[in-house]
Amino acid sequence: MTQPAQDRRDVQYGTAVASVYDSLIAPALPAEAAVDRLRPCVTGARVLEIGVGTGRVAVPVAAIAAEVVGLDNSRPMLDEFRAKTVPGNISLVQADFRAPLPVTGPFDAAYSTMGSLACVTDREQLTAALSHVRDVLAPGATLSLEYYATGTYRPLVAQHTVTMPTPHHGGTTTFTITLDDRDVLTMGTRIDEVGKPPVEFSEHVLLIERDEVEVCLNRAGFTVEHVYAAESPQPYDWYTARATK
Repeated sequence: MTQPAQDRRDVQYGTAVASVYDSLIAPALPAEAAVDRLRPCVTGARVLEIGVGTGRVAVPVAAIAAEVVGLDNSRPMLDEFRAKTVPGNISLVQADFRAPLPVTGPFDAAYSTMGSLACVTDREQLTAALSHVRDVLAPGATLSLEYYATGTYRPLVAQHTVTMPTPHHGGTTTFTITLDDRDVLTMGTRIDEVGKPPVEFSEHVLLIERDEVEVCLNRAGFTVEHVYAAESPQPYDWYTARATK
């Protein structure tokens, strides 16, 4: 079936990413550390995940949460998730966080990993996206998110092209990284796996400093409680914020 035009709009993580996510990408980023940080917020709670993907984090979170609603704008990623055994307390919604969320709140907690919320074009769009999340949270609910760490990515921009072995598999992954004057980072990825055709995709994210991310969170109705700064070469800073009562 042909994917409707509105479903393809600005979907960065489409068929190419979905085809290699569980075999190549997810194993390089084990979910355990994220789940451990989320545990105090999500245990027994009604939880929203923004950018659920193929369920790397949602499945272990569902084991300790009361309910998980997973939102993603990529039909191919959601199809990969649905092809698995989806726990009964997870429901999946195809939607774009840059618009009001078509989910029924309130949620006790929300989270977004792997920089999903950075897939915006400017600070105003980030603030609006965070506001959409805030709108479906209960007062005092937590939002936990990973956001691209400038200390890791700005040096990569200076290198422009980086090739490294693909973890857990033969072959290499090559990244081509640029940053424009609007602070939009473009990263092209080419995965060359032994014996298989190359897989290529690109992503565009807003790369801003930690204090600017905090400003966007504050403007969207959150109070930042803690920031765990990435230690290079870790890709993401981790923010824990609370919805203003």
